[in-house]
Amino acid sequence: MQDTGPRRAPAASPPASPFFYGWIILLGGFLILVVDGGVRFSFGVLVKPLAGEFGWNRGAITFAYTLNMLVFGFSQMMAGRLLDRYGPRRLFSISALAASAGLFLTSRTDSIPELYLYYGVITAIGVSGITIGVVSSTVSRWFRSLRGLIGGIAVTGTAFGHFAFLPALAYSLERFGWRASWAGLGILVSAVVIPVALTLMKKEPSEMGLSPYEIGGRPVPAWRSSPAPDYAPREAFLSRSFLFVAVSYGLCGFQDFFFVTQFVPFATDAGLTTQHASNIQGLSGLLALVGVLAFPAVTEKAGHGLPLSFMFVLRIACFGLLMASSSEPAIFTSALLMGFTLMATAPLAAAMTGDYFGVRNIGLITGAILWVHHTGGALGALLGGVVHDATGSYAGMFLACFVMAFLGAAACLGIRPPGGPLMPRFRHADA
Repeated sequence: MQDTGPRRAPAASPPASPFFYGWIILLGGFLILVVDGGVRFSFGVLVKPLAGEFGWNRGAITFAYTLNMLVFGFSQMMAGRLLDRYGPRRLFSISALAASAGLFLTSRTDSIPELYLYYGVITAIGVSGITIGVVSSTVSRWFRSLRGLIGGIAVTGTAFGHFAFLPALAYSLERFGWRASWAGLGILVSAVVIPVALTLMKKEPSEMGLSPYEIGGRPVPAWRSSPAPDYAPREAFLSRSFLFVAVSYGLCGFQDFFFVTQFVPFATDAGLTTQHASNIQGLSGLLALVGVLAFPAVTEKAGHGLPLSFMFVLRIACFGLLMASSSEPAIFTSALLMGFTLMATAPLAAAMTGDYFGVRNIGLITGAILWVHHTGGALGALLGGVVHDATGSYAGMFLACFVMAFLGAAACLGIRPPGGPLMPRFRHADA
């Protein structure tokens, strides 16, 4: 029987917004990482002021950075877990307060144990919650297309912070002293990060009824033709692909943080002024802005392994040049080569996790990759100071980094997406 009763018109759907909120997440992540880069890459300018005021040797001072990297690396896994559970607003805000407290306390340091506690532990715990791993994991939840490139754009914030903060901090040290400079850096962290976190950041698109950004009709590489299954952390950690990633990231971290902590002392030993050396290291951060976009862009077509292998090839040239000469042109050229590659691995950690292991546990798995990276970095920073104290030279460290660059290039060639020719398709039975 036909229904002739009155019909209710269907409710009109609200018009879809042409603007995707993920771009705001990207902007917020960029701003937070500017501060992150300024804090994490500034320790090198503190080495000689501390040595001059207290008479501490470089090995003892750089152990604070080593301890910072160890605590920082481990804390990133915890920060990743907290991000997965509570989202970025609370994590970023609380972490900024902790980082500010650690930096301010560092400015009051009068002894080695205080330096280790304030900078090595408290600052490290705070910065671990506002750094590349958690920020790029947050951004990666909002994008499926161009995940590596978008992560690279976010991480340019760290590179820009590296470029902008080092010369400014070196100037501040000359003008106001290291204590006032470090206290000011601590205040800046909370002044920038907390407002950004509370007003801009959201955990994932579903909070706003959205889906991750994807470019319709765009050719998708075969290895990314379907979303990766969500692997449990244990399954991911025991997979063969994670092993290759871990080896390459550990070697990369060793070189990165040896360079970050010892470049200014090495360059000033070679006759450059502190300001000139800081300017060169800052310029290397500017080159990192280019590299952090170039490498992820290539991975969109070529996968992750080959571009990372080329990164290590450039480092072969960098450390080979330093082994051959300590002239100003050699120092300048090697710094630019290192700068171009310095941030290359940073956005790719979250991108590889999302592409290979899914996004459900992206914070924890990305944190584990970066824990390996920073454990290597802790060793590189420590040995840089220790070897110099023992030999009066960085030649042995340059040779070690030169050899590691060859090993890293080979390890990266083992990184293959699911179904790649050197890597069988992931199965949950890998665990």
